[in-house]
Amino acid sequence: MAFIFILVPISMLYGVITEPSAVLLLVTAFIIVLLCILFFGTKYVIKADELIVYGGIYKKRIPIKQIRSLRPSKNPLSAPAMSIDRIEITFDPHIQVILISPKEKELFVKKLLEINPNITLKS
Repeated sequence: MAFIFILVPISMLYGVITEPSAVLLLVTAFIIVLLCILFFGTKYVIKADELIVYGGIYKKRIPIKQIRSLRPSKNPLSAPAMSIDRIEITFDPHIQVILISPKEKELFVKKLLEINPNITLKS
C-alpha cells in the first residue's frame, strides 16, 4: 500500500518535469493532495463510549455497545485501513461490518473490551 503513496506521485512529478503541462500539473497536484488526505486522515478514536473511524473525508461513528464481534482479517476490500493486516468489526444495527488497521491492535481491542465486555473475539 505504501508504494502507491510514494510511486504514483513520483512518477507523475517526473511527467510534469519532463513534459511541462498546466493540466498535468493540476492533475498531479490534485492526486498528491488526495493521497495526503487519505494517508494522514486515516485514524481511529475511542471517545467515551464511541468508536470514531476517520478515513480521509469519510467519518463513521460506531457506538461501542453495538459492537458484536472482532476478528483478524486480511480482506483486501477497500476500507479506511492503511494495512492489509486488519480487524473486522461487526456491529449493529443491521449487522454492518467495517475493516480497520490500528497500529497497536492488542491495545485497541483491550480498550474496546473494557467498554463493552460482551464483544466476541473470533479467530
